[in-house]
Amino acid sequence: MSNLAQMALDAGRMKTGTSRPVVDIITFVEAPWGLNQRLFPVQRIILKAHYGLELDDNPYGFPLDEPIPEDHPYYDPDLVDRNGYYVHRIVISDWQREHWQVLTEAEYLRFLYENKRSNIKEVTPGKERREMILSIGRRSGKTFISSCIAAYETYKLISKGHPQDYYGLPDSNVIQIISVATDKDQAGLLYREVHGHFVNCSYFDPYMANATQSFATFQTPQDINRFGAYADNNKARFSVKVTFRSCVAKGLRGAGNIVVILDEVAHFIDKGQSGAKAVYDAITPSTSSFSPKDPNDARIPTGPVEGRIVLISSPLGKQGQFYKLFQIGMRGGKASEDMLCIEAPTWEVNPTIPASEFAKHYAKDPRVFFTEYGGQFSDRSRGWIEDNKDLLVCVDPARRPARRAIPRMPHFAGLDIALVGDRCAIAIGHAEDDKIVTDVVDYIHAGYGEFAEVERLDYEDVVDWIHDWSKRFYIVEGVFDQWAGIVFEQALMKRGLKQFHAVHHTKTLVSQMWRNFKDLMFDERLVLYDWPIPEGEEHCEYIAELLELQEEQQTEYLVSVEAPNIAGKYDDMSDAMNRMLWSAIQNLRKQPTFGSKNPVQTTQAGLARKQQLQAITRARLGGTHPSRQRGQGSMVRMQGKMMPFAVGRKRGGKG
Repeated sequence: MSNLAQMALDAGRMKTGTSRPVVDIITFVEAPWGLNQRLFPVQRIILKAHYGLELDDNPYGFPLDEPIPEDHPYYDPDLVDRNGYYVHRIVISDWQREHWQVLTEAEYLRFLYENKRSNIKEVTPGKERREMILSIGRRSGKTFISSCIAAYETYKLISKGHPQDYYGLPDSNVIQIISVATDKDQAGLLYREVHGHFVNCSYFDPYMANATQSFATFQTPQDINRFGAYADNNKARFSVKVTFRSCVAKGLRGAGNIVVILDEVAHFIDKGQSGAKAVYDAITPSTSSFSPKDPNDARIPTGPVEGRIVLISSPLGKQGQFYKLFQIGMRGGKASEDMLCIEAPTWEVNPTIPASEFAKHYAKDPRVFFTEYGGQFSDRSRGWIEDNKDLLVCVDPARRPARRAIPRMPHFAGLDIALVGDRCAIAIGHAEDDKIVTDVVDYIHAGYGEFAEVERLDYEDVVDWIHDWSKRFYIVEGVFDQWAGIVFEQALMKRGLKQFHAVHHTKTLVSQMWRNFKDLMFDERLVLYDWPIPEGEEHCEYIAELLELQEEQQTEYLVSVEAPNIAGKYDDMSDAMNRMLWSAIQNLRKQPTFGSKNPVQTTQAGLARKQQLQAITRARLGGTHPSRQRGQGSMVRMQGKMMPFAVGRKRGGKG
């Protein structure tokens, strides 16, 4: 055991307020007497850069891409891993686990800097970057990194013996390490990991006082010396507290926080007392008082502020306090002198996750994948379809828009109603096996085509147009936005189009509808046509419109999708199609399948049975009923056979 490690253990047994040396965070985390945890190589680099520890740059010239031969002049068993490779090498790849690179720690930080993923390209030993803005992908060990920092800072405070005296604070002040998360559940995740460190590390045994579901308290050696050990008296005074809170700014002011950890800060809500900026502004000034003071005059600082701020999160869009601080750090200048900004994807930080896991999430949504797992701040506004191939793979080259359909085959329609300015669009489709087939997407527009002479469409024009389509397709449900109003719905009903109804399109619902559209697209459960293609264009009109749509990230879970803000660009056909697909999926989910793999087949069978029963009823009516005036006999198809019924029989009469 090294002398420094022995001193750390001695500090764990001390009973006075005397300060003792501390080991660095890497030693504390990985040593058997400390947390006894193994850091991934990139996690080690992050912590070294944060605490100003020198990065390894292979000073002995070991081969990095092959085992170190035992006859190497600087061979040392402590410098090789269990496979014989240099223990400090960094092995990274892309998310497909291809294009491998082998680097030193120093080379990796330079690699991040050159790719604009770090605001520093080297570590100056001894220079701590006390405000860390860490944007890393999911499953990268964010909670683990935060818990190591919280445990290490607790260890440092205890090792000072009398930290209040060191920082020139009244003995009555409780020094706090605080972690703030999006909610109680997220805060609980970090607390459980930190508490596990406290319980499993014997260093903390003499000093741990009380522990609840949301905080842990510790005595310093000075507390024990003056007030006795908590183990002997559960009312004995403590002066260090590690606490975990949800993000409400008004409850975070006042306490002296030497360390502030904002966990998943990019996902704090946008505004109000729980907003990231409000929480940051409320809590971070409390770290400023923690500078060492002259033992003879607590008003005189003898060193820089030792408070620490850690913002760690998977990112979201290019907005909010997390992104703002990251940009401040990346720009450089006076404001960034104490900042460390690092952006790293999961596949670099956590080498244990296989490519197959990444491929699964990439296939669902590439944009979300590179934000959630790539650690990349997404553009707030960007193409809704990032790779045209994702949509075009759903196109059947032989399919043409349908002008009418098989009688009584259920179809669904989506409408985007506009009387002036935009176009009034309709999309009609049906279910076929497990796919939704787009039959036709059409529109009318004031000032164009048959309405070239009018500046504004009339409600009756639109209703006539929809009624014409309903005669060609058996539409069981049609959906349009409620903004079109009750008047339009009533106009449709007067024409017998009761299957069309308004739906209030909230932001949440619209976002879910677009998510449904993408799910169908990625699963290739969507069948499209791409015809006719105008001369000089690559695609037909509605496909071209879909490929131009722009997505804007509103919150973590809400997006809006619209046409580019350019004259002559539209999104009405896309909106109509989105509503058609939503209507189709929602209706199919309601249909009982009775073991059938095709809910539409069951629906069609039910409709056929209903028609049979109606025919039987008509056949049994009296001879003067209007439905009986079609001939001298009636035949009803039952189970594939034609069944005759008597004609002309009056009610109550004899057959």
